[in-house]
Amino acid sequence: MRKKQMRYRRYLSLLLAILLMTAYVIPAYAEEDGGYEDNYEEEEQEEETEFIPDEYYDSIESNELPGWPKGEAVQAASAVVMDLDTNTFLYSKNMYAKMYPASITKIMTAMIALEQGNLDEEIEFSEIVYDLEYNSSNVGIQPEEKLTLRQALYALMLESANDVANGLAEYFGGSMSGFADLMNAKAKELGCVNTHFSNPSGLHNDDHYTCAYDMALIAQAAYEIPQFREFASTTLYECASTNLTEEERYFVNHHKMLQQESEYYYAWCTAGKTGFTSDAWNTLVTYSEKDGMRLVCVLLHENGAGRAYNETAMLLNYGFDNFQEVSMTEEEVQPTFYEVMKLDGLDRVSQLFQVEALKEPIGEMMPGVVTIPDIMKVDDLTAKSEKTGELTGAIFYSYHEWPVGMAGFQIHPLVPITAPSYQQKRDMEEILNRTAAVRKRSEIEETAEAVMQNTEVFVKTTYEKAKDFVEKNTLTVIWVGSFILLVLLIIIIILILRCTKEYRIKKRRLQEERELLKKEEEIDRMTTSEIEQELREAMEQERLLKEKKIALQEEQRRQEEKLRETEKILEEINNSQE
Repeated sequence: MRKKQMRYRRYLSLLLAILLMTAYVIPAYAEEDGGYEDNYEEEEQEEETEFIPDEYYDSIESNELPGWPKGEAVQAASAVVMDLDTNTFLYSKNMYAKMYPASITKIMTAMIALEQGNLDEEIEFSEIVYDLEYNSSNVGIQPEEKLTLRQALYALMLESANDVANGLAEYFGGSMSGFADLMNAKAKELGCVNTHFSNPSGLHNDDHYTCAYDMALIAQAAYEIPQFREFASTTLYECASTNLTEEERYFVNHHKMLQQESEYYYAWCTAGKTGFTSDAWNTLVTYSEKDGMRLVCVLLHENGAGRAYNETAMLLNYGFDNFQEVSMTEEEVQPTFYEVMKLDGLDRVSQLFQVEALKEPIGEMMPGVVTIPDIMKVDDLTAKSEKTGELTGAIFYSYHEWPVGMAGFQIHPLVPITAPSYQQKRDMEEILNRTAAVRKRSEIEETAEAVMQNTEVFVKTTYEKAKDFVEKNTLTVIWVGSFILLVLLIIIIILILRCTKEYRIKKRRLQEERELLKKEEEIDRMTTSEIEQELREAMEQERLLKEKKIALQEEQRRQEEKLRETEKILEEINNSQE
């Protein structure tokens, strides 16, 4: 009896040791994009010392727009806030930078499943549910177990179940790679520019990446599906028993901004998806609606779960507090004859042959909305028309080339009328000639704009190169600059002296010309007798000067004779002494 008690005690001790080891090991792997991935590890991360990633100091593209409300910096490496109704990016930081998405990938997975399947159809899972990383997020699906597509999508979006993601990929794509092809094709269809998927779950793969811009487009497309909004907004779902499980499963949404009891609860949050891997860090997609405005916020490579929620709330408040949606009325964007001419609709307009008819509306507007800052007016926007179909067009609005929304219009099909008169033909020819002239001027303006842009790029490039050279050769630049300044100073002094000398000469000549003119004027005023008297006086003065000159010459001659006589006497005295 005592031996049995000792054996039981050993078994009990061994069981307690195993439980303790399990309690220690499981949290160690909880941060992987697995079963504990979307718990976000708030408690562990809050205990860590403050760490600010280098990406915190990256520039915010939207803040560089003149007059655009300034958004605060975030520690996420990439972040955007987009208006779901106008595709306007209200906030943008590294929106095109390549990032790893982690489990927000499942937004795309759910969207493809909803497009191709029926919520009530049953999916039988295979051994692929075990094709996971150790401790990966799952809800315990077994091979040959059956779930409806509705149950599977609740597990996918709430519990981020990777086993369910694998099963959906095999069911709809035939294999993981086949489903990845469907995902990449959908991304291309949505206009994604830097996205490539390799699996349906978001488990790390170097060839599985996206960017905040693309993720916003994907999130927008998914949110337009009512069933997706239902799955992504549900906080708790009870999954009924299946063919292999007798007990119900409970799926809880890991997005804390949806949970009212959470400290991160956000009243206007309507749906979302979390993600985390050691390579992707925290990723978060959050939908929010307030006062008729619908926004989505995407954070990639965020430094902690709590910070992801706080920064998301801050960015959503920034969008709601600083921007407004403005409906474009028909009068503001009515398709005119000139708009249609830009859309190469000349063949249809020419069928009217009536100048007066060209002033009438030739189409009807479709709903159009733009998102702009509260302090901005519609007049501040630039409109550009583009042809989107045989009888459809769109007017795209932008602010300093930053898209803010669009309005579409439809051109009425025209019925041919009777042959035009001679005058009508002449009127149409005149219209065509004017249109050609307008197009030619537009081409010239575009060429001029291109030249200005190229010049600006050249100036900026030259400036950057010069700045770099100066930083590397500061002493040489100082010496060369000093020499150039000295040469310039000498040249300036020489120019000043030359200018001064020329000025004096010019001034003296002007003075002489004035005196000459003055003398001529005096002569003109004199009478004949006065002129004769002045001439006689001048001749007398000339005679006196001549006589004086002769007297001076005679005096000089006498002096020279005296000098020669003196020299002769001195020479004779010298000879006698010898």
